[in-house]
Amino acid sequence: MAENPMYSRQRLAQRLRKGREDAGLTQQQVAESFGWSPSKVIRIESGQNPVSVPDAMVLMAKYGIAGEEADRLTELAKAARQPSWYAGYKDIISPEFEAYLAYEESASIVRDFARNVVPGLLQTEEYSAALFAAFGESEEAVRRRVELRMRRQKVLDASAEFFYVLDESTLRRQVGSETLMRHQYEALVAANDRPNVTILYVPFTVGIYPQYRSPYTIFEFADADDLVVYLEKPETEELLSEKTPKSGRKSPADYLDAFWTVERSLALDIGQGDWL
Repeated sequence: MAENPMYSRQRLAQRLRKGREDAGLTQQQVAESFGWSPSKVIRIESGQNPVSVPDAMVLMAKYGIAGEEADRLTELAKAARQPSWYAGYKDIISPEFEAYLAYEESASIVRDFARNVVPGLLQTEEYSAALFAAFGESEEAVRRRVELRMRRQKVLDASAEFFYVLDESTLRRQVGSETLMRHQYEALVAANDRPNVTILYVPFTVGIYPQYRSPYTIFEFADADDLVVYLEKPETEELLSEKTPKSGRKSPADYLDAFWTVERSLALDIGQGDWL
């Protein structure tokens, strides 16, 4: 699967920032050397905007980046300017969820805790449609949201690993008909048979456990020493990065510790439950 443009932009921004720092230059010095405004360098290094290939090349020359590394960064600059496959759905997704899709597509490991409903990548088309309809969406909105969700599921065919922990309430809550739920359970069991997918559930008998209150997803990346967590709340969405911690907030590593605790000590294989 091609790397996501948004993630390519962020990787390029991080490497250019490191290149500048390794060269012992300030953002102001770089801007002045090219006759740019300082804000342009700031935007490039924050990943807010795609970097043009010519700009990336002059920056690499300035920082002494050459050879294979320069070739890799040039490819990132090209990839970052390509439209994402979900560009046509931007009117129905939030900026936070757009970033979520970028991370989902680019991560090497995805860990997902679901407390209320079956995670999107594991939903059947019937379940997804019934869920959105229950939320009061219009028929056209339901169609497009389901279409987006089904297209997302192609990521399961990639080389990434996916670990799911579902609260038992996720499996017991009926969405649509009993027949629909039976098909959903069968789909979960089939997904669990994939070599890169593991699905566990936490039985009611466990009681309250770490980070039980809200769903979250953890993204790990093969070529970046960072963790990103997506928090899903009733009215908002939030992304947390290990590299940009927020004062007074739990870090992504805290969520990873909680997931591991539940996964290894409390959760059971989904095949052990009596769902059908």
